Parts: sequence; C-alpha cells; structure tokens
Amino acid sequence: MRVVVPPFQRFQAVLASNVYLLDGGKGDRWLIDCGHWSERYQLLTELKRTGLAPRELTGVLLTHRHSDHAGNAEYLQREFGLKIYAHRADAEVLGGAKERRALARRGHFYERALGLLENRWPSRVQVDGALEDGQAIASLEVHWIPGHTEGSVFFRHAGTGCLLTGDTLLTPRPPLSLLFDVVPPYPAYSIDLRQAWEAIDRFHAQGFAYEHVLAGHGAPLVGNARQRVLRALQGRVRRRF
Repeated sequence: MRVVVPPFQRFQAVLASNVYLLDGGKGDRWLIDCGHWSERYQLLTELKRTGLAPRELTGVLLTHRHSDHAGNAEYLQREFGLKIYAHRADAEVLGGAKERRALARRGHFYERALGLLENRWPSRVQVDGALEDGQAIASLEVHWIPGHTEGSVFFRHAGTGCLLTGDTLLTPRPPLSLLFDVVPPYPAYSIDLRQAWEAIDRFHAQGFAYEHVLAGHGAPLVGNARQRVLRALQGRVRRRF
C-alpha cells in the first residue's frame, strides 16, 4: 500500500492492474477497481493493511468491465454487501443484458494470450448503480470515455486534481509494462481505438483540469500531468482501426 496523493492509496501487492482506495472518511471510502479474481488474497491483504474491513467500504467504482479491473466485484458484492458502480454501457454487459464485444486476437503473443483469457473468462456482476456521463458520485466526477470498452470512464477528483483513467490513458509502454510512457489504450485490448481517441480529445477540449494521473496500469503520474499527457499524445501517430 502506498499513499499517492491523499486521499488516494495504491494497492501495490495487486499486480494484474492498479487498485486504488479513496479514503475520504466514514461514508466516503471507495475502491476504484478491484483487481483480477486470481489476486483476491492480495486485494484483501492490502485492504487489511489500511485498517479497514471490507464492510467499512462505501462501494466499488469500476473504470471499465475487463476482468483484471472488475474480477472481484461479484465476490465483494456477495460476501460483504458492497455496492458496485459502473457506467451504464459496461453495466449492461457485466449484467448480461447486452452482448459484449470480444477482444480481437492481435498484438504481441503476450497481448494475445491475455486477450484470450479475457474472452474466455469475462467478469460478470449485477451492477447496483449505473453511472452516466457528467454524474457525480462520492467526491468524483464521471466522464464517459468509450472506446477501450463500451463504458470506460475517467473519474476526476477536482479537489486534488487526480484523474483516474482506467485503461484509456496508461503509463507503461507495451507489451510487458516494464517501461514508463504515457500511452492511449492498447490496440490489442480495445474495441474501438478511433472512438477512444475522439473521447480523449473531447475530454481535453472541454478544459477539465488535472494535475495527477492514476492509471489502470503503470506508476502514477504525479505533477503537471495534463501538460505531460497532451505532449505525449500529440507526439504519437494515430493508427485508425
């Protein structure tokens, strides 16, 4: 566990994807994503280190539906009564009301293997609260940024300038996430890159401020994040799929 920017802590023992705790005090304690089901023990261990029991959490906010981010949602809901929230478009897929779009088998071998796992064992949960673009929940704003999945979102914490970006903006360079870099969604794991680019552009064009990026994979980008993100994205050639 590591404090990134108060009130956000990062669960470092959960490796498949980043899990953050927003600890705003009683009634405002949220997990942002909840990791892959195979790392359930690590998730619970990290939570215990914060001094909180699972039932003391207010709920779980999902940046998107993929199993490395939503894999423990159904368990936390069933075992501890935690409420699960996701954007409406992903909530429909998670609950089975809408057919999911499977990942294409493309990219490096490592990426294809992970995509195959996602297609074979997707996350399922009946979401308690379907979020909409522009909605506020807890101390966060919901910004719909579709393209990585149907209902991918940014969560913006205006008070601290933190932007939680899921897998729509990342800070490791593919394919093995070993090197730091600011990158848009990975092609191998996204359903519509054109849509993702347009949503990212639209978000920035509206002038939303942020100072820190807490991404779904990779180290947090702390300080001057908006300028660093824009500079990195402008320097990339956009491939259209």
